[in-house]
Amino acid sequence: MKNTIISGKNSELLENLIIKYGQIVTAQQIYSEAGAFMNHKQTQYLITILTKQGWLVRIKKGLYAVSDLSTRGFLSLSSYVVANLLVKDSYVSFESALHHHGMFDQLTNKIISVSLKMYKTVRLQDIEYSFVKTKTDYYFGWLEVDIDNKIARIATAEKALVDMVNFHRSTYAVDLVIEKLREHKNDLDFVRLNESIGKLSMTTVKIFGFIFDLLNIDSGQLLIITKKNRGAHRMTVNAEIFNSKWRLYYDVYFDKYKL
Repeated sequence: MKNTIISGKNSELLENLIIKYGQIVTAQQIYSEAGAFMNHKQTQYLITILTKQGWLVRIKKGLYAVSDLSTRGFLSLSSYVVANLLVKDSYVSFESALHHHGMFDQLTNKIISVSLKMYKTVRLQDIEYSFVKTKTDYYFGWLEVDIDNKIARIATAEKALVDMVNFHRSTYAVDLVIEKLREHKNDLDFVRLNESIGKLSMTTVKIFGFIFDLLNIDSGQLLIITKKNRGAHRMTVNAEIFNSKWRLYYDVYFDKYKL
């Protein structure tokens, strides 16, 4: 069990850090604040001790969250905020973003973000944070959301659906998108959705065209885009059924939606 006792001097240090910088502090800020009563080596040792005791929670190298007594040793920050702290140029997407928008009920212990650089998967307080690298052209469609006075970047509901297909091209991903489009058709901005789809790969455009037809959603705008490319594409690696309108090989699994 972690020691709950903290000395007056260390308690004052943590309080001063929160007052000056908030709950999130850098190692340099800790060194600066502690410099009045200890040297660099002593401060380095103190950071190690406070981290072991749970008063500081390491988010990544050189970045910590200051805990209070009620959350000591546990990140009280929203996982959406933590994801953005781990990688600045990133936004939470996929199921986690859908959950934020009330479109995915299941709680998940995995947060997947889209980022502009590679970053290793990190596990903090039983939550796994992973990052899918993308090119600049695909890095759009997110909002800055205020959560407990901290900023998190989260995909719009429309972009989260598009990212599901564009980055996770699988039967599961397409089926989930179909399910969410059926359930939340009246809640989505289809102008935004079509614009987002049109900025991504031709395969993604064709898959959404195919999905729209299954759900009797107007696919005319997407069909115009595909006229520029008459090559054949595949929904998944093992797709075998050919749809001539979209020149798309799709999985037989989706024939059930035609019934």
